[in-house]
Amino acid sequence: MPKVIGHTPPWLSRPSAGARIFTDPTPQSPESPSKRASYLSAPPSADYQGPRRLVASRGTEIFTVVGNKIRWADLSSVRDDWEESSHSGNSRHGLSQSGGDDAGEPQAYRTLDVSIYYQIRQIVISPSGLFLAISTEHTVHIAVLPPTSRLTEHDRSPLKLKTYQLGPTIHVIPESPLASVLWHPLAASTVSSDCIVTITAEAAVRVWELDRSNKWSFERPALSIDLRKLADGVSCDEDFEPSGFGKTRGFSVDDFDMEVSAASFGGHGRDDEDAWASMTLWTAMRNGDIYALCPLLPSRWKPTSTTIPSLSTNAVSRMASIAGEDVDVDERRAADQQYEWVQEIDNDDPVLLDSVDSLEPFEVRLRPQNPSAIPRLQGPFSIQSEDEASDIEISDIFVFAATIDEHDLMMEEDDDDFDQFASHGIPFTTICVATTTNEALFAIDLDGVSGQWLPKKGKSAFSVPTSDAKGLILIDTITVETSGSNAANNWPMFTSDAVHNFNLFLTASKQIYSFSLNEWIMHLADELTGTEPLDPGFKTRLETTCESQVCITNKLLQVDEPTDILSAPAIVDDVSLGSFILSTAKSSAYVVFFDQAHLQASMIEPSSPELTAASPSRLNSQHLKVAEQEDPNELENLPTRAPYVPNKVFYANPLNPAEQMKQRLPPNLKRAIVEKPMRLSPGVLEIMTVTHRTISAQSGELEKAAAELFRRCERLREELGNQVKQMSELAQRLQHLKSGGEEDEDGNVADKKSAETRIQNAKERQASLMTRYEALRRKVGRVGSAKRELSTKETAWVEEIDTLGRNVGIGDDTQESGDLASRLDKRFEEVKRIAQELLDESKRVTQDSAPSPMSASMSTSMSTTKSAGSGSTAFGVSSRLQKERIGDVMAMVERESAVIDAVMKRLERLKVEY
Repeated sequence: MPKVIGHTPPWLSRPSAGARIFTDPTPQSPESPSKRASYLSAPPSADYQGPRRLVASRGTEIFTVVGNKIRWADLSSVRDDWEESSHSGNSRHGLSQSGGDDAGEPQAYRTLDVSIYYQIRQIVISPSGLFLAISTEHTVHIAVLPPTSRLTEHDRSPLKLKTYQLGPTIHVIPESPLASVLWHPLAASTVSSDCIVTITAEAAVRVWELDRSNKWSFERPALSIDLRKLADGVSCDEDFEPSGFGKTRGFSVDDFDMEVSAASFGGHGRDDEDAWASMTLWTAMRNGDIYALCPLLPSRWKPTSTTIPSLSTNAVSRMASIAGEDVDVDERRAADQQYEWVQEIDNDDPVLLDSVDSLEPFEVRLRPQNPSAIPRLQGPFSIQSEDEASDIEISDIFVFAATIDEHDLMMEEDDDDFDQFASHGIPFTTICVATTTNEALFAIDLDGVSGQWLPKKGKSAFSVPTSDAKGLILIDTITVETSGSNAANNWPMFTSDAVHNFNLFLTASKQIYSFSLNEWIMHLADELTGTEPLDPGFKTRLETTCESQVCITNKLLQVDEPTDILSAPAIVDDVSLGSFILSTAKSSAYVVFFDQAHLQASMIEPSSPELTAASPSRLNSQHLKVAEQEDPNELENLPTRAPYVPNKVFYANPLNPAEQMKQRLPPNLKRAIVEKPMRLSPGVLEIMTVTHRTISAQSGELEKAAAELFRRCERLREELGNQVKQMSELAQRLQHLKSGGEEDEDGNVADKKSAETRIQNAKERQASLMTRYEALRRKVGRVGSAKRELSTKETAWVEEIDTLGRNVGIGDDTQESGDLASRLDKRFEEVKRIAQELLDESKRVTQDSAPSPMSASMSTSMSTTKSAGSGSTAFGVSSRLQKERIGDVMAMVERESAVIDAVMKRLERLKVEY
């Protein structure tokens, strides 16, 4: 996952000219004008629940929707102009009263004039960069984009674009709304032609093969499929076209079970993807079912360098696997149809066309007509959430394609063109689903999807289609935080990362999250595609991998404005600008910069420290040029907190709310205040009441914004004071360190050695320790190396130990440790018994030899007299000799105790060794 290194740069923040690209300084008509809209209520688009993709990119160029107009800007030019203006010092930071551009400042954007009445909901640029699909809730317009040289002219006046409406009688207001608008990844794109696919909520899939020289291609689709009819079809000769405009339809359960929510192709037309992926259309229904349509191709399509070899290998291997086996009739028929379809591609001669982005022509193949141009609908696939009792409601779907199996593809190939695919493939398709309850579900399909068709009429047909859902393996469920979002307009959307594989961005109404499945998928792919034979630990490793963390989630952006609803972001990756995502809202643009770790080096360096500090992209390019020995975690120290953006009410046109209210007035009230003189009447009173509510709401927003700005200024002043205090303390400490002083706890400066002296002392101590270590190492190495004879003292000690061992029953021929312990225990018990008997006998002798009291007193006096005269005891032994004997006995007892302890320890060791 890329690391966040910065947020919205100053050249896209107010009051720079780049910030005005995404704001509307002039009052406009309502976003979605309607005669039935009440002037007392909000615009009808406020509660719109659907996809919002209002920004698109083409290199460093961006196209964004402001109000109901499309604006173009080159971010490289915007950044360069801001830097030049900052260096020259002629930047004007004042705001005009009207909120528009300053008179002396050039306009940073250019308006692309398109005649679209209803509110624009999505803009999708074609992979060739020549066409722009502009979608409303029900209609689709295709705009032809001029070259960059035409857009970068000095003339910044609005530029009229050539637009075509797709199917004026097909995509109309009474019909179902559009669910998705997708450019086909395998389209044979030229300067004047391309292919786009539209999917409506009523499960109508239409393939439009656009050609500027043939206006009829914008009127009627080349291929129309009604998925509700196709789900019940039994023959490919049936009519699967959607019902015409105005035709009555009967009630069907499919009206609810097959309400399309979103659609996505299974691949991006890359060489390392599975051959079936880019021609598979995945369609997600609102109730949680997922269907696959494979293959869905235009009449002329462009295969990749690995598509046809992979298709041929799969078809031949499938036919060989079922040859001579008793397999199901439907499975054998499906394999025959797939082989027939691939064989027609092999027998067809390719057509060479001029490429849009390269000088070399590319091959174009014709879509096979057999078995049919309309494939069989596969599914439904179901994803059951962890809470089985709850139903999911899908808002968007995205698919990571399975990687091509290079081992099967290059089994008989010696061409060097396939060397770039010498990595382990991912043998499964990963499906990501977003729900309206702010959940992201990740599942894998291990079986995969390949081309399937219905049988022709007159032949034995397939069995009756079953409604049993095919379960997908759920690997992770993530619930994102959507604080401050309104459920009425919350519609989570996926955006693929064009830079990193298996990275994804999820856009809620006020948050943007990034998901990374790269590490988990690669670990699982290594286990599943290993060339070595399976070992006993394969199952354990696979279970551990599946139970580990699947998706790494990071919250990138949070919007606090209550009226702002984020659009799906556009991804920009440029060497000079950096790598970032750009999302827009009603008030401003929001940018999140990432590091460019995928680039090993950058040829762009910051021209000055000021630019490096001001521009995250320049700072990013500087970090990309670090050497390998530098700390890679240095990027973590960069500030990632988004800068404060003043409230949009400070920059908004103060007349805009009144103008919008005025435009929503009924005609009679509008004439009353414009054409007729002002008179007191109920109508005028109503107008004044509504005006007062509008102006009071506007003044209330101004008061809140001013209070917030005051609090921010106070906090900024406190933070600056703390920073100055910390820097002063740090400077003082550095000064003391330089002068050789040191602060104690009382704040006094004490003398201390300089840094050089301390370093020298440390080096001397280190040398001394090394010398001692070497001496000890040599001494230990000599121990036992030379076979020296034992000294006399050591020999005597060994003999004493052996004698003691024999006395206690331990010799060289030691028996089992259990027998030794039992004998010693018996001897110990015998000693205790003898000691107790001796003690009892001594007490009895003492009692028997005790004299009478009279004789005792006489003998005591006599003994005292003798003792005083001779210094002897009653038994004729001197006290000194008695003490010496007692000392000898105590020493003997201690020695015996030590011997017994040593023997017991040796017994314990013998038990352990045994």
